[in-house]
Amino acid sequence: MNMQSKIKLAIEKFYSRNWKEQDFLTEDDVRCRLFYFLKVELANDKNASIHSEIRWYGNTGEKLKYRSDIVIIDSRDLTTDSNIFKLPSKGYGFNKYYSIIEIKLRRPNDKNSNLKFNDIIRDDINKLIEIKQKTVENEVEDEKKYFVIAFDKREKKKLLLSVDDTNQYEDINWQNWNIYQDA
Repeated sequence: MNMQSKIKLAIEKFYSRNWKEQDFLTEDDVRCRLFYFLKVELANDKNASIHSEIRWYGNTGEKLKYRSDIVIIDSRDLTTDSNIFKLPSKGYGFNKYYSIIEIKLRRPNDKNSNLKFNDIIRDDINKLIEIKQKTVENEVEDEKKYFVIAFDKREKKKLLLSVDDTNQYEDINWQNWNIYQDA
């Protein structure tokens, strides 16, 4: 099984778990739990390097306005030698990555309408598409995987999207989130 398939399977397993409402108090809780879950699931793959809050630069070195929640990098391409890869004040660089994952958590007291929350999800989809367009050159596109995972505590629903730039995502199809409470 290739790395992208392993990542997709791990994300699907994470998404399908019987998460309780108190498991995710903040979006950072989702990120931390997913990060750990991926670390365990991909532990045998020495080439997978999992990172959070990655700022993106385009092919020409221009700074993009985006920061991604979780990025799985090919560690063979990761460098911390500032003489090789010049990025202002970052101290690292990479060209090859396996996957980008964006995370959203909506709390019960969120005042945004369902329509507005869907727009926030679409913004993440568009962000992933733009990162893909501005960072990939001369690589087979289906080697990289882009995901949005969202949990909506207010409406008790969840979402997992595998994003590519051929879909418009006009209709976001949420699933019921059976939040299991302790008896």
